[in-house]
Amino acid sequence: MGKHFLLLLLGLSLVVGFVQALTCMKCSWVNPAGICEKGKTTCVAKDGEQCDRLIVSTGRDMLFGQQDCSSRCLNNTFIHYNIKLDFLCCHDKNLCNTI
Repeated sequence: MGKHFLLLLLGLSLVVGFVQALTCMKCSWVNPAGICEKGKTTCVAKDGEQCDRLIVSTGRDMLFGQQDCSSRCLNNTFIHYNIKLDFLCCHDKNLCNTI
């Protein structure tokens, strides 16, 4: 009886570990100092979503950023003249999209 109970507890702990939701930072406007100025909160990624982050910069200077949960995430960097759009998608740990 004791072995069966321990196996049941082990099975439940594995299921709970896989069910944990991914929490992401959410901000509509992150200023150049990395401080959220509009809509600072968190979001919980739904099925098919992950954390995303966009940083818009010129040269080495950040102009602004955004953070959210998204199903249309892009891991890429685009440069047009001197404007750089740096997109990041992550799902490896909570708040992985923090600026």
